[in-house]
Amino acid sequence: MKIDSIIADHEDSIISLSEKIYGFAELGSREYKSSALVIEELKKEGFTVTNPYMGMDTAFRAEYGVGSPVAGILMEYDALPNGHSCGHNLISAWAYGTAITVKNMITNGKIVVFGTPSEEGIGPYAGSKARMAAAGAFRDIDFVTGMHPDDIWAVGSKALADAEMEFTFHGKAAHMAASPCYGINALDALVTTYGAINNLRDSARGDRNIVVGMVIREGGQASNVVPDRAVMEVDVRSSRSDFLTGFVEKVKKLANGIAGGYGATLEIKDLMPLYTEYNANSIIDQIMQEELLKKGIKPLNIDTTDEPASGSTDEANVSLVVPTGHIDMKIGTGLPGHSDQFRDASDPRKARESLLIAISVASTAIVKIMENKHILNSIKEEFDKHGR
Repeated sequence: MKIDSIIADHEDSIISLSEKIYGFAELGSREYKSSALVIEELKKEGFTVTNPYMGMDTAFRAEYGVGSPVAGILMEYDALPNGHSCGHNLISAWAYGTAITVKNMITNGKIVVFGTPSEEGIGPYAGSKARMAAAGAFRDIDFVTGMHPDDIWAVGSKALADAEMEFTFHGKAAHMAASPCYGINALDALVTTYGAINNLRDSARGDRNIVVGMVIREGGQASNVVPDRAVMEVDVRSSRSDFLTGFVEKVKKLANGIAGGYGATLEIKDLMPLYTEYNANSIIDQIMQEELLKKGIKPLNIDTTDEPASGSTDEANVSLVVPTGHIDMKIGTGLPGHSDQFRDASDPRKARESLLIAISVASTAIVKIMENKHILNSIKEEFDKHGR
C-alpha cells in the first residue's frame, strides 16, 4: 500500500524527531527546542509555517497544499517535571509522520498542523488549544484529528470540563505568642476555605461527575510567626462545562467571603482557560476503527461506551468548534498516566511499531475523508447536529 511505503521511507526521521523531543523533555510554555525542531523538519517537507502563532512563542501553524478540503492535525510536545510521562513526544512524531504521509497522497486540499503548547496546563500558554479555539484558529478547517498514547488501542474520546485556579491569601505577620492579636492569619483563611470547598461537593448532582483537587503550595515561613501569605491550587472538574462555570463562581465567592471574614485579602488567578467536555465525531472515529480492524487490532470505541470521562484535555475545546476525531495508541499494559512507568513506555524505540501503525491509520482515514465529499458532508452534518 502506498501509504505504508511513504511511512517506511520517512520512518527514521519520524523516530529521530520523537527521540530528540523525548530527550528535550521541556515543560509547557517552554518548549522552545521541541517546537523549533518540528518547525525545521516541516519546512524541509515544504510546509509554510507561522511562528509565533496567536501570541504564543512555542505555538505554530504549518500548512501544505491549496484549496479544500482542509484537514487539521493536532500536535503536542510539552513534558511534565518527570519527563515525557504523558507521551507527548509520541504525539509530535505521530502528527509529523501523518502530515508528511498525507502530503504525499493528496492532489487537492490542504493539510494544517497545529503546534499546541502546554496541554498539561503549565505556564502562560496553558491550554493553548482552548485559546486557539476561542480565537478562531479552526474556522477554515473542515475536520481535525488528534492522538494520545495509552495502554489500550481506542478511538473516540470523552473528557471532563476542567478549571484550575491559584488562590493567594494575604494576611499580616505578627509574633504567634506575644502579639497574635496584631496579625491576620492567611493560613487559617486558606485551611477554612479548603474545607468549605470540599463541602461544596454535596451541592452537585451526582450526574455532574464533580471532581475537586486541592494542594497547598505555601503556608507560612515559621511556626512562631502568624502566616501573612498562604497559597493553594484548586482543580475542579465536571462532565458539564455549563455547570462547572457556575460551580467555579460559587467556589470563588465562597473563598472571597472566608478571606474577608478573617480580615485577609484574596488574589485569584485562573491558571488556564476552562477545558470543556468533549464532542466526539463518531464518523471520523468509526473510519479509524475500521482501519485498525484491517490491521488485526480491535480497538475500544470510547464513543459507544457508558463509562464516564476520567480525564481532561484542551482538545475537547477544539471538538466544540470543528469536527474532531481521535485515536489512542497502545504503548503498554496497565500504565498509570503521568508516571515514570508511562515515561519509560513513551521511549520511541519501544513504541516504534505502535507509532507507525497509528500514523498509517490516521493517514488513511484523513485521505479517505478528503477524497470523499459524501463522507465529509456526513461528518459536518453530525457536527452541526451535536456541536455548539
